Amino acid sequence: MFVHRSVIPAAASEVFRWHERPQALLDLVPSRRWVRVESRTGSVRDGDRVTFSIGVGLLRVVREASHYGYIRGQQFCDEQVRGPFRTWRHTHRIEAIGTRQTLYEDRIEYALPGGPLAHRLLDGLVQRLLARTFARRHEIVCRCFPDVRLARS
Repeated sequence: MFVHRSVIPAAASEVFRWHERPQALLDLVPSRRWVRVESRTGSVRDGDRVTFSIGVGLLRVVREASHYGYIRGQQFCDEQVRGPFRTWRHTHRIEAIGTRQTLYEDRIEYALPGGPLAHRLLDGLVQRLLARTFARRHEIVCRCFPDVRLARS
C-alpha cells in the first residue's frame, strides 16, 4: 500500500475538474520521452480506459488501466487490467477542507509479480519510486492554481 497526500490551495471542484481534462494525464506523466499514451477512451469515468507504454525504443512495458469508482467531484479509480504488476488499484481522492483548500490523496494498492520474495526485494524500491513520482505529480497540480503552497502530510 502506498499513500501520498497534499493540500492544494484551490476549491475541490476546481481540482477535480482539472483531472477530468483530456490533457491532465499528459500533464502528469513524468516524461513523454519515457511514457507514451498509446490509446485512450474517455477520461476518468467508469469504464473509460487508457493504455500507455513505459520505456525506450523497443524496450517498452505496456500497461492498460480501466477506470471505476467515479464519484463526481470526489474520486475516481483505475485498475490495471494488463501490465507489470500482479495487482494495481489506484484511488484518486479529492476532498474539500475549506472553500479554497483541498485534501488531495493518491492511494495505491499493489502487488508485485513473483510472490513474497520479489515483494521483499523490490518493495522498498517501488515505494521510493512512487514517493518521488507522486510528490512530483502533486507539485504539478498545485502549480496549476494561484497562491501555490504545497503542504504535505
